[in-house]
Amino acid sequence: MTAFALPAFGSDQPPAFATAHSCRDWLSAQPLANPAQAQALLLRQINLLNRFAIVPAERLKILELLRDPIAFAQTESARKFAGRPLPLAPPEQAGMDTNRTLWQAVQTGYLHCLAACLAGDANLRPHAALIAQRAMGALRAELLDIYRAPTDPPAQLWQTLHRVFSAAEELGALAHPVNDTLQAEHPATSVAAAYAQTLLLHRASPYELSGRQLVQVERWLHRWGGKVAVLNAPPAEPRVPPLVVDLSSNAPETTVAEGGGQLRWLDLSDLSRSVKRRIAHLQRGESPASLGLGEDAVQPGCENLLKQLYQQWFKGGAARLHPRRAGGGTCRLVTGIDAIHYYLSGKIFRQPGQGDAMSKTQADEIATFGRVATRHEEDYSQLQGFMVEEWRVLDESPTGFRLTRPLSQAGGRVGGGQMVAIMPAGSRSFLLAVARWSRLTGGAELQAGIQIMPGNPLSVALRGTGLTAINEKYRPGFRLPAVPALKYPESVIVPAGWFRAGRVIELHEQSARQIRLTQQLDRGNDFERCAFDGV
Repeated sequence: MTAFALPAFGSDQPPAFATAHSCRDWLSAQPLANPAQAQALLLRQINLLNRFAIVPAERLKILELLRDPIAFAQTESARKFAGRPLPLAPPEQAGMDTNRTLWQAVQTGYLHCLAACLAGDANLRPHAALIAQRAMGALRAELLDIYRAPTDPPAQLWQTLHRVFSAAEELGALAHPVNDTLQAEHPATSVAAAYAQTLLLHRASPYELSGRQLVQVERWLHRWGGKVAVLNAPPAEPRVPPLVVDLSSNAPETTVAEGGGQLRWLDLSDLSRSVKRRIAHLQRGESPASLGLGEDAVQPGCENLLKQLYQQWFKGGAARLHPRRAGGGTCRLVTGIDAIHYYLSGKIFRQPGQGDAMSKTQADEIATFGRVATRHEEDYSQLQGFMVEEWRVLDESPTGFRLTRPLSQAGGRVGGGQMVAIMPAGSRSFLLAVARWSRLTGGAELQAGIQIMPGNPLSVALRGTGLTAINEKYRPGFRLPAVPALKYPESVIVPAGWFRAGRVIELHEQSARQIRLTQQLDRGNDFERCAFDGV
């Protein structure tokens, strides 16, 4: 019989409710519109409930009543930390910790009910599928929050997932239909579908997805989880390699050679056909909405995301144009547009036309020493908090690096889609790059995947044009030359939100000129890289 590590029951500290009726009355009297307050109230009561002996069927009814208010509070609270650069600030980390603690408390509640099913409770036995699916749902919700502020999931999470599946299998509840109102668009599900959803969410390489993409993938999995068959033996003629799991392990998946005696095979053939068919329809010009991909899914992003998922789910991971090799040594890195501009140009950013103005102190220094003392520049960088960080290279390719630094080391925050500047070992100048993903690993290190922008960047100043921009100040920017060998056109790096096809802006290097933005080539959280032509 499957065993779960659950808190013992007692009667010393009763919750505010011990029946579904009293729970409903308690909920109606609480200020649940305030997410932070609601979280605290709900967490306290569900923790008390998890340690209080009540009739198992009544426990299940209470948990079902608490699902909607918990989901609302958790969704709102996740805004504090979702998509933020790493490491999280203390208030953000506290928000994530609270979310995870509450999801774990919900899991414990449903695991108590599942344990009662396994022990032979006649009233709960007909609801075994619902209970197992709810436990998996709370576990996957915790996993989603882990990916929203990318961190390595704990091994215990996978162990619990496999044990819930084993319990449902033992109870003959894997395929029984379950309705989940929290999956608003596709409420029909099952334990097997929920299990597949959770494993495929992990296989989607969630660290490389934006917050919006992560939610979109989770929603698609609500629809597609039922297309995956969980088998006790390898599929006879799989269209794509199956996903293999070991129910006795603490890892999300395994190989036949490495697995123990409790192997299961997830046949992804039907799902692969469905995804491939949708990609083909999108390429023929059909809308994402008409293919059931959501009213908010837009092209070409929707098609690109589906191709990315196809590669991750069915082809063994991301395809690389250039192979990676094990790295060594260190790489210098700078975060923040202002700091990047400062270190790339070698001087403080000033409004064009004002840079020649000289203070009396600077004039006196020239008269005395023949030059301006560099300490002014150094003092400026220290006052602004600019720094050049040393990161260790884990592996590298001609177009990118995987870097790491200890959390104990001082440094800036790094998030997916953020522009950085790097100076690889042996280089004499900084290159512009994008942090495609970042994650906390091992509890003590920050890792980042860095993709280089080809070409030697030049620091420029940018501002808008037209009547609305008469008094607009210049802002730091960069110009990248064309790289014909890689089919990269000449481009300009502008602040996020600036691109509009045909927009005319002013670019100042040695002198000012107007350019017209023609195409957005890349977009991050704090920048846009655009092709342009002259006006």
